[in-house]
Amino acid sequence: MVNLTSYLEEHLRDSSGNRTEHSRKYQVASMALILLVCGVGIVGNMLVVFVVLSTKHMRTPTNCYLVSLAVADLVVLMAAGLPNITNTIYGSWVYGYMGCLSITYLQYLGINVSSCSITAFTIERYIAICHPMKAQFICTTSRAKKIILLVWAFISLYCMMWLFLLDIKHTSYKDMTVVICDYRVSRKFYLPIYFLDFILFYIAPLVLAIVLYWMISRILFLNPIHSDPTESNKHQSDGSIGHQQTSDTLTPNSTATSRKQ
Repeated sequence: MVNLTSYLEEHLRDSSGNRTEHSRKYQVASMALILLVCGVGIVGNMLVVFVVLSTKHMRTPTNCYLVSLAVADLVVLMAAGLPNITNTIYGSWVYGYMGCLSITYLQYLGINVSSCSITAFTIERYIAICHPMKAQFICTTSRAKKIILLVWAFISLYCMMWLFLLDIKHTSYKDMTVVICDYRVSRKFYLPIYFLDFILFYIAPLVLAIVLYWMISRILFLNPIHSDPTESNKHQSDGSIGHQQTSDTLTPNSTATSRKQ
């Protein structure tokens, strides 16, 4: 959000130094699209949280990770959608200095927690499929809740650095002054932070997911599961009936042979 806001403000000016305004059609289309995406996402994720928390038998380890992912997505949708709507209407940052810090913090918090929740869910699926005996003791609801709390606590502390890296800046045009939420110092100093985020919350989870799902698929292909258990039972019963009929057919012959002897 900060990068996009700064980029737009740097380019929304004409050669005379005046700020160029978006057309009314662009504003309406942009707001409609934002409201549609954010509205559907917020309602859908809220339903996931409500259903899992209100239904006792659905409080499984897998659903715990899904609730964590849904809450993280809610944070991102609300923290990213609201500023985009007001920026489209007013063309300026209207939430002040504390809003700049908190909204940006919540955006990075939600994105990073989403990545960690998906990673934890992937590890839980790997243990449940590839190590079913260990899963009975490891993949429990209480352990899943502890892992989720640990993830949220760690990411909350990790993202606190953004509270010290942002500031409100005023861009002056000939006809008006625009307030933006921007970097505190030059952008080149933020490259190590973005590179660290890219490694921790994208590359590492992606590589781990590829390896784990390859191992899961290998286990499933080497140990295929019958698609219809009733059909296999039917074949077994048909085989036993056929064997019984064969034995019944052979019994008179064997009796006649014994009589001749």
